[in-house]
Amino acid sequence: MTIDWETAVRDSARLAAVERTWRPLGTGSEDAFDRLTELAVALTGVPRAVITLVDSQHTTAKSILGFPEGSPRSAPIEASFCRFVVGSGRPLIVNDSRSDPRTRGDLAIDLYDAGTWAGYPIEDADGTVLGAFCLMDSHPHEWTPTDLHILATLAKAASSEIALQCARADLAAARRDNEALCANAACDREAPS
Repeated sequence: MTIDWETAVRDSARLAAVERTWRPLGTGSEDAFDRLTELAVALTGVPRAVITLVDSQHTTAKSILGFPEGSPRSAPIEASFCRFVVGSGRPLIVNDSRSDPRTRGDLAIDLYDAGTWAGYPIEDADGTVLGAFCLMDSHPHEWTPTDLHILATLAKAASSEIALQCARADLAAARRDNEALCANAACDREAPS
């Protein structure tokens, strides 16, 4: 069983939303997102958490916890289960990724030692899926309703943080535009006739 993800992931409107989001966010680590991954690990007991943004070719971690120091923050999209979440717009819950027909043989299993994986969509303010909030472990894991509720709630919190940061960036740009207009208007009034 394969999951069709390419059409939705590579949709031009979705990619434009990702680009608009990356401008204010950037790809570096930020405390607001790192606190969410720390909370996910602390509350679920699962050792690894990642918040990703997904473009047409790569999955890039905005926050990554529980991986060895120096682990890459970006990977080809074909080597990430996040593509399935973005492609469907729905959570993907896998108790045993090595035997689950949706993920068996996937590159992400060996690349991330992902024996189990759960991911929920991260969306912009308009509901466009930008990436995923994921939890994983090297061993199979039976996800509890509490685990999934925590992950869903934290994915919404990450989405809200993205929306807040984008709104702040839009407001700052509007202020700069307004200041430039005011400065030009002042110059026009002072010009001799």
